[in-house]
Amino acid sequence: MFDIEQFDHISMSVPAMAPQIEFLTKVLGFRLLDQGESDEGYYSASLEVPGRSRLGWEVLVPNGPDSYLHRFLNGASGPGLHHVAMRVRSIHQTAEAIRAEGIEPWGYHARAEGEQEEGGVVYVHPRSGGYGFLFQMYAGDPWHESHPFEDEAEHTLGIVAVNHLSHAHPDRGELGDFYERLFGMKTIYTSPGDGSDTGFRTRVLETPTEQLRFEILEPAGPDSFVQKFLDARGPSMHHVTFEVGDWERAVSACAHHAIPVFGERTGETDGARWKEAFIHPKHTGGMLVQFFWQERPGIWI
Repeated sequence: MFDIEQFDHISMSVPAMAPQIEFLTKVLGFRLLDQGESDEGYYSASLEVPGRSRLGWEVLVPNGPDSYLHRFLNGASGPGLHHVAMRVRSIHQTAEAIRAEGIEPWGYHARAEGEQEEGGVVYVHPRSGGYGFLFQMYAGDPWHESHPFEDEAEHTLGIVAVNHLSHAHPDRGELGDFYERLFGMKTIYTSPGDGSDTGFRTRVLETPTEQLRFEILEPAGPDSFVQKFLDARGPSMHHVTFEVGDWERAVSACAHHAIPVFGERTGETDGARWKEAFIHPKHTGGMLVQFFWQERPGIWI
């Protein structure tokens, strides 16, 4: 395990920048901070997510035919969620913790004897230990200085927090234990029963910084939608979930932008109501978006 100081940003990759920024700002209410071009083969946009999560959001677009991002966009996982980045206390400690898992830290350059550590970057590769997803760790000054802010724009969802990223995998036990050992997460919920009523089983973990959670989706049988997702794409991130402060505002915003929602459900837990719905990836740049409202904090999980 290594020390995480903050979750810095969630990154997605799409073929075109302008429509993605329009969706993120006009529908989700994100705030655009900066745009630029990297000599590593991509255009980027930096945004921040409204609400209390203190998370940045990054959009990556290939800047030419030779960009490495084309492999992602044309592969089973693209377009959509590309990686999550976190700031750590020590790159050396992080690389050693990754090696202790039997994983070779990707992009790590060991410091010379006597050299003082000042920063650096290391990855857990999707195909070599990341269970289908890319994890980026860096040390040094924060890349994204995100601050809590309230979304007061018109016709936006009114997001108040990023609740979780959902990772589809055949074995919630295996992946959940990995999250606990390497990232220091703690399991806060495991769905009861065999999942035959829903088609899936879950395990939810809280991150050390409590900025967001990670959910693991495990198929409950061969006909499960999770199994169909795994058959088509392999283990990878399935969706991102946002909490909204006003249900009617969120649904009205989708209608205003002619974006249909599906999978609407309502329920009650401990005497308090909750509602949830989804936006299909074809309207979001390739990622499945779930949003929910809860009458009292902590009843929806």
